[in-house]
Amino acid sequence: QRELDEANLVLHTVAEALTACRLAAAAEFSERVEQELAYLDMAGVRFSITRREKPYGPTGADEMEFMICTNTGEEAKPLAKIASGGELARIMLALKNVLAENETVTTLVFDEVDTGVSGRAAQKVARKMADVGQHKQVLCVTHLPQIAAMADVHFSVEKGERDGRTYTQVERLSQQRRKEELARLTGGAVISDAILKSAGELLTEAEGYKQNRKKQQESS
Repeated sequence: QRELDEANLVLHTVAEALTACRLAAAAEFSERVEQELAYLDMAGVRFSITRREKPYGPTGADEMEFMICTNTGEEAKPLAKIASGGELARIMLALKNVLAENETVTTLVFDEVDTGVSGRAAQKVARKMADVGQHKQVLCVTHLPQIAAMADVHFSVEKGERDGRTYTQVERLSQQRRKEELARLTGGAVISDAILKSAGELLTEAEGYKQNRKKQQESS
């Protein structure tokens, strides 16, 4: 009984220390995620982490949950229940960007991260993904020219039929083909000289942003 009491005391002490560490980390983590969200045109969103006590287990006595408030004046609710598609895409990108510094995962896959995103927000998402790509390999499926233009390597994936069978063709695009593909994403079936020029400007702007970020990192 004495050994059991001593073990329970150690368990309680260690679990309390772990809880304190988690709560401190949660506050810092929440602040950084909100900074990322503000950059991604979600400045009004409030992100927090709540803690509920649970029976002792291998991970301590804490059950942590991500909470989000996307509209001013409303109370925070569980992230899994409240975020829309476009909001969730940007929230996940913000979370991954904060976590990527300490994660051992070397490759991140974003499937349709541009859902519900357009205009200036799309440009911000593209730049943030390029930032993540500085220290992680990022694979992204996208239909937005702003995001596609920011890639280091661009593949076109098309489905077709041959001899009564369906095939998927993957092509690594040259710089000229990238421009044409971006123009197609922007203008649809009819690609004018103006749309091609705009696609070229997208590629130039994206390359300029990545080069500037690289210089900033080298200087710091």
